[in-house]
Parts: sequence; structure tokens; C-alpha cells
Amino acid sequence: MTELAHFHGYGPWIGRPDQYHAEYLRRPAPFNTEWRDMVDAMKRPDQEAYLRFEERTIPPMRTGHWLLRRPDCLAGQTWRESKEAAEWLAGEFERHPPVPLPDGRPIHPGLSAKVEYAAAALTNGTDVVWMHYLPGDYMFNACVVVCPNRHLPDLPCPLPPS
Repeated sequence: MTELAHFHGYGPWIGRPDQYHAEYLRRPAPFNTEWRDMVDAMKRPDQEAYLRFEERTIPPMRTGHWLLRRPDCLAGQTWRESKEAAEWLAGEFERHPPVPLPDGRPIHPGLSAKVEYAAAALTNGTDVVWMHYLPGDYMFNACVVVCPNRHLPDLPCPLPPS
């Protein structure tokens, strides 16, 4: 990873599984160019279908494509240190805990282990996504993207850290 690497947090996105599984909403052009036909065919059209990819809030298929988006909150969700970015994920996780397993077993190895793993992954140049189900058949997704991105190095930084 280069010295200039930093991290952008995106989300949290909370939505329905059918939204998340609508791949055409999660791909930038030219992949989503036939969206009008797809929206007409949907039982419950989603408002995001009427927005440009860069304006959507639904998580993209490739984590690096988050860098095409510039939400208003991005300044507060940009870090130079991986530990800070991982702690942001933990805060979002605590605000939106997953649905517990029916038998009461833990659903993850513990929040401190998740944070430690996320910080190590980010330090090594790997984007981190935390996703789980919420009560009421909703999904949660929060992502930290390494910038510049290893897999999409030509994408410009949406907001260099100050």
C-alpha cells in the first residue's frame, strides 16, 4: 500500500433484500443502461432506479465503485488510520445489531475481533464490508474502501483527507 493511502466509509445502507439483489441498481453504466425496462418489470420499483449510479445509496457490486459516489457525510467518514475506520464500522454495527440466531449462538467472533481483523485488512489494502440482516427482513451494509483502490486504481479520490 502506498503512503498516500487513506480510507473512506460508506453507509450504512439499510434496505430490503430484493433491493440488494437487484444487480442492475448496483452496477455503473454501461451495465445499468436498460434500467427503464427493468423498473417496469419490477413488482415494487425502487426510487434508486431513477437515479444515476453515482447518486444511489445502494451498495455497488464492486466495493471500489463506492469511490464514484460523494455523499455529504464523506468528510466525516474519511480517515488516514485504519483503526479509526474500523472503529467507525464498529459504531455502525452497534447502532444496527444483527438479528440473533434462533438458538442463541453468537453470530460473530466478537466485536473486538471484527475490529482487529478490519483494521488489519485495511492496512493491507483490502476493502472491508460488514453486512447482516436486521429485524423486519432488512439488510445492513457498511463499507470502508481503501483509496487509492487496489482493484480500481484509475478511479479518482472522492475526497482527499485534510
